[in-house]
Amino acid sequence: MLIPKSILEEFQSHCTALRKSHSSRKDAVVLRNVVEDKQEHEGISAEDTLGRRQPSDVYSGDVNLRTLRLLLKMIDNRGWERSDHQMAFHSAFERCVARVLYKNEWATQRPAIMKRNNWKTCSSEVMIS
Repeated sequence: MLIPKSILEEFQSHCTALRKSHSSRKDAVVLRNVVEDKQEHEGISAEDTLGRRQPSDVYSGDVNLRTLRLLLKMIDNRGWERSDHQMAFHSAFERCVARVLYKNEWATQRPAIMKRNNWKTCSSEVMIS
């Protein structure tokens, strides 16, 4: 045998731990009917969804945009106040970098992505004044 038994056992325990972790994560994000569901569940924070695909995401870029918006919201919730100009800039910046956020779909799905996000224009530049 080429691989010692102790290494194989360690690998098996690691695989078991990964399966348990995957199963608990999968159970945590599954959609449930909250009206009929009587079980108590641990809540999932917004931080747990950062950078992870959710059922509401249609395009892979939706994950990136939602993560960007959640991070800005987290900053707002921690007491930092963005001015109207900053909020307008961040909105314009989202549209400006949409081709990067939606890099896999932008070339073929641009009109659908713009419609999904209620964007009228997506300039490739943002002017700061």
